[in-house]
Amino acid sequence: MIFESWLQQLSQFNLLSLFFFFLIENFILIIFSVILAKIIEYDNTKLNNRDRKWVLSTLICNTFITLLGFELYDFGVIKIDFSPSFFSIITDTLLLIVVMDFFMFCFHFLAHYLKWFSPIHQLHHTHVETSVYSLYVLHPVETLGFGIIWLLSITVLDFNYLSIIIYLILNLMYGIFGHLKKDLFPDFWYKNYVTKWISTTKFHSDHHKNESHNFGFYFTIWDKIFKTII
Repeated sequence: MIFESWLQQLSQFNLLSLFFFFLIENFILIIFSVILAKIIEYDNTKLNNRDRKWVLSTLICNTFITLLGFELYDFGVIKIDFSPSFFSIITDTLLLIVVMDFFMFCFHFLAHYLKWFSPIHQLHHTHVETSVYSLYVLHPVETLGFGIIWLLSITVLDFNYLSIIIYLILNLMYGIFGHLKKDLFPDFWYKNYVTKWISTTKFHSDHHKNESHNFGFYFTIWDKIFKTII
């Protein structure tokens, strides 16, 4: 497999080289998200001077998590399925989305209700009116926490490599759309029996305006179960 071969080639580099490689990779993802946001809502895509250091720290933390994940894979701790099975790709992608959404819901809920954690998470909530940059205004403790959840999930369960790629793309896109000011989801989304269970821009925007509700990321089901939905 091309992707497996590419990972084997990366293992030949030292940690410093890998760190800079993953730093560039994560920087490109931030640039992509900003460009996409500017296309959708140019006037709302402005980086405040006070947020620059937090965007930078999130970039460094995400780079560290990427490097740690690669090293865990290289040492055989994280195992990846490289088979081209279509069934495996579909089931693994769905499982990964559900598993991550549940654990991130729990982590997010605790970020609001643990006395030591709540002040840390309040940094993100300095953005009541959100923009794409809100996605990256996080305390390093929180960024690393989300990263550890991600690494534990793909360590305990073996996922197809394409499922991992698909999930990471969906996660980035939902992070962007969830923090835009403009709601991209059509009216029928909120009424349809299937799509109403899937989170929207408004769903997360309402959380920034009312912090005791809407803790989910991809789905609304956890908030409905635990009665925290608006």
